[in-house]
Formats: sequence, structure tokens, C-alpha cells
Amino acid sequence: MLAKTELDRFNDELRGVTQSLAKKRFWSLLREQVAAHRHDAPGLQSALRAAANEVARLSEPSARIELNGQSASSLLRAIAEAGQVEPQDFGGVEGRGPDGSLVIISPFETSEALFAFAFKRRGEEPTFVDGYFYRTGRELMDRLSERLEPDSPWRQQMAQFVADAERAATDRPLPLLADAIVARTRLPSAA
Repeated sequence: MLAKTELDRFNDELRGVTQSLAKKRFWSLLREQVAAHRHDAPGLQSALRAAANEVARLSEPSARIELNGQSASSLLRAIAEAGQVEPQDFGGVEGRGPDGSLVIISPFETSEALFAFAFKRRGEEPTFVDGYFYRTGRELMDRLSERLEPDSPWRQQMAQFVADAERAATDRPLPLLADAIVARTRLPSAA
């Protein structure tokens, strides 16, 4: 497990990258942690969990530009690399955000190297955190319809993602999103 001060420093660096909007730095930070803890499974798990917690925080809609889906998507792709999985492995992951909200990760769009996130609180319709934008399900599908044919496999996958998120019950038991993300990685177990 990472020492408290090392984990705090790593968390601070991740936040600093988010606020600077220097997304490529996420890869460097995670690569450094993976290299430093290559033979320390608990350390690797701690680093990935810290990064996954940041994905959960960034997937919540916010008026602040540095808190957005573009940052969450960039960091999730960095976690995929560090966790030795393809980005597609995170499509469909569901979990609880920091405030107990439901967060669902979209299928990965290879052409844009982007995830969208469905963010849903009890009693509310989901907000789709899509790059720098927050959209309703209809707005997200309208944007995709401008670029894609109706029978496009990608458009059909996203239509299913939107429909599933709109129907999703917010009161079912789910793990924290960070735990669900880390569970998809191929790093050695921290046990």
C-alpha cells in the first residue's frame, strides 16, 4: 500500500493536472507510479484506486471547466494503460460517485478516444457528461445523429447506453465507481 504521504502527493498531482488542463500528464503520473511500484501489488492498487476516485469526481457535472468529462475520459484511458486493459473494458462499468450518485461509463468511442458518463441522482434524469459538455440523453443522441448514420453500430451502442442509463434505478446496491474500475484492471491483487 502507498504510504499516506505518497498517496496524498499523488492525489495532489492528479488534481493539479486536472486544474491545469494538461491531460497528457495523467499518463506520465500513472506510468511513474506503476514503475515505482511494479513489484508492490498493494501500492499499484492504491495508485489506481486514487486515479479511479478522481475519475468518479470528474464525472460529476460541474460549472468549473477543469471538472469535466474530457478530464475523466483522459484519466480513464490512462488507467486502462496502467491497468493493462483495453479502454473498451471500462464500457458499461457502473458504480457510486462520491456523493452516492449513480455513474455509468459509456462504451469507448475509438475514433474520438472518448468515454461519456451517465450521472444520475435519485429522482432526477441522468446527465450525460460528454467531453466538455453536459447533455440530456436526447441531446447526446442528436449530436451523434449529426455525424453517424442511423444503422451505425456505434450509434446503436450509444442509444442502448442512453436507454439503459435513463432506466437505471438509483437505489440498487452498487460498489463505489473507483472499486468497479479497479476491479476491471489486470494488476496483481492487493490481497
